[in-house]
Amino acid sequence: MNVLTDREKWDIQKIEGSRDYYPSLPEHRKTAAVSLAAVSACGYNLEYVPESIISRETCRVALQSKDVDCTVLPHIPFSDIQRDGIQRFSGSTPAFVLYSFMDITDAKTAKEAVKADAYCLQFIPDKLLTADLCKTALQSPNADKKILKFVSERFPAMQTAERTQHNANNKLKM
Repeated sequence: MNVLTDREKWDIQKIEGSRDYYPSLPEHRKTAAVSLAAVSACGYNLEYVPESIISRETCRVALQSKDVDCTVLPHIPFSDIQRDGIQRFSGSTPAFVLYSFMDITDAKTAKEAVKADAYCLQFIPDKLLTADLCKTALQSPNADKKILKFVSERFPAMQTAERTQHNANNKLKM
């Protein structure tokens, strides 16, 4: 571990006294040690950590901060740590809200999102939007006519398959 400079010690002491101190620091004083202390004092300080300083450790410490909520997720550039955040906040925040704060960049996260809430389809980038993913969304508990319409417009072949399945289900009920 690096030895802290007197300036870093000063800044960390000020951060401990006022969690609003960090955002006002000039960028050259936002060192790794000062930034880690800042997100430890207040998870929302993650927003002000310079890109060149942000690390997995800094993001994890921010997620563990007692005052943080899902609005910190867009400031975490690591998808696996974002997923950890989703897990942490899932008990108190609806899936649609959680995933709205994320940049969904991989198929695994996309599938988790639409499985949790069909309306998360709107957060999925076109390059990840597949017929299979839409099928998962249609099986989501809150899938409805709006989701079916969206899927039908993007993947017309699925509309026929879904109507056939819907008709078969209706016949079974009779």
